[in-house]
Amino acid sequence: MENKIPFTSYDFWAYLSAGFLFLFIADLVAGTGLLARDSWTVVQGVVAVSAAYAVGQLVASLSSLVFERLLVGKLLGYPRNVLFGQPRAWAWVRQLMPGYFSALPDQTRKAALDRGKATGITSPGEGLFWAAFANARATPVVMSRLDNFLNLYGFCRNTALVAFVDAGLLYWSYRWGNGPDERLYWSLAATAVGVGMTFRYLKFYRHYAVEVFTSFAHSKES
Repeated sequence: MENKIPFTSYDFWAYLSAGFLFLFIADLVAGTGLLARDSWTVVQGVVAVSAAYAVGQLVASLSSLVFERLLVGKLLGYPRNVLFGQPRAWAWVRQLMPGYFSALPDQTRKAALDRGKATGITSPGEGLFWAAFANARATPVVMSRLDNFLNLYGFCRNTALVAFVDAGLLYWSYRWGNGPDERLYWSLAATAVGVGMTFRYLKFYRHYAVEVFTSFAHSKES
C-alpha cells in the first residue's frame, strides 16, 4: 500500500514534536489560546502542522549548533574520536560521564583501523567514520539500527533545546508576566527534562557511532 503520509519518522520525532512543544508553551505564555481549542478545521490543522514543522526545522538547526558543534565538538569530543580514546573534555568531565567516554575494545579499534588502512586512512577521525558509514550503508540491518538511533538522538537533542527554552519562557511568565505560581514549578520541570534529554541525546549519539564502527570492524569484507 502506498504511504500517503507526507512525513518520515525523522520528520515526526525530530521536527514536528519539537515544534509543537515550543508552540504550545509559547501559546500558553502569550495567552493567545490558539492551540488550546476543542475543535479544529482542516485549514487550521494544516496551518498548525506546517507551523510546527517549520519551527521544528529551526529548532533542529539551532540544537545542532548548540549540542553537536559546541557541546560535543568543542567540549566533549565527537564519538568518532572518543571511541578511539581521543576525548577533548577535562578529566573531571570524563569522570562525571564515564559511559560517554568509554572507548571501544582494543580488538575492535584495531580491526576498524586495519580496514581503514586498506582505503588509505591511517588514523581515527572523520575520514575513518565516513569510510565505516559507507560500509554500513550496504547492510540493511545495520542501516535500520542507525535510522533508529538517528530518530532517537534527533528527538532527544531537539527536545532538550526546546525544554530549556520553554523553561525560560515559563519562568519569565511567572517572574515578570504575572503568571500563576505553577509556572515556576513547570519551569523547573522543563529544566529537568532538558538536562535528562541532553544525557539521552549523548547516549544515542554515541550508540550511533558505536554501531557504525563495530559493523565496519567485524563485518566481512566484500
